[in-house]
Amino acid sequence: MNEHNRNETAKLARGAKWVIRQLLLEVEARETEIELHDAVPNGYVVFYRLLSGEDEVVTEYARKLNILKQHDRLEVGHGNN
Repeated sequence: MNEHNRNETAKLARGAKWVIRQLLLEVEARETEIELHDAVPNGYVVFYRLLSGEDEVVTEYARKLNILKQHDRLEVGHGNN
């Protein structure tokens, strides 16, 4: 995980930060790279740009981690927080 993405995830709510970081690790392990931007401070939403690899990889792991993905928008599920 690069410094830019680490800084973007740090803006998110505590639980969301760890879920998005897990997503980053999973997609990077599958040769897919995304760049996060416009994280909502203390929130559950962040946007991304696909830099390399397949967007389907992002979709697959977002679903597995209970992240709602709409185009370039990721929202961590937070019904129990």
